[in-house]
Amino acid sequence: MAASPLSRPESGRYEPRFDAVFPADRAAISPVRRRLRRFLEADGLGHVADDVVLACSELMANAVVHGCRRFPPDTRLTVTADWNDEQVRITVHDPSDDEPRTLNPSSSRADGRGLRIISQLAKRWGVQPGTTGHGKAVWVELDVRTPDCAVDS
Repeated sequence: MAASPLSRPESGRYEPRFDAVFPADRAAISPVRRRLRRFLEADGLGHVADDVVLACSELMANAVVHGCRRFPPDTRLTVTADWNDEQVRITVHDPSDDEPRTLNPSSSRADGRGLRIISQLAKRWGVQPGTTGHGKAVWVELDVRTPDCAVDS
């Protein structure tokens, strides 16, 4: 997906709620994912936690596998999650200037489906150049849906 300007819901700005720095190692993804889930549930967003955590995991995995390919093993990445009453926004920063690209599906490969998953889950997603002149931030926005409530008749 092409770069897109940072959108802000009409109801107001996003409020920072979660951030983490993690090593460029796939083993670091699961602990961050669990922490994010706890933050979402504590703030009343348990009903969207599965989708948000899945999107975050995919962005983190892409950053580790592709965004750190030519960087030293001690490279650190950041993930932030912000939300308001309408949307959740996940952003993962990595040191690579290479834009993510969707791979053709293959039954012989276990990877390469992350951006397709993101596209299915997300209201929108995009890429922004790093603020220091290098690297990038890949972000995804998901709607915060209110859980269906049973109505007594």
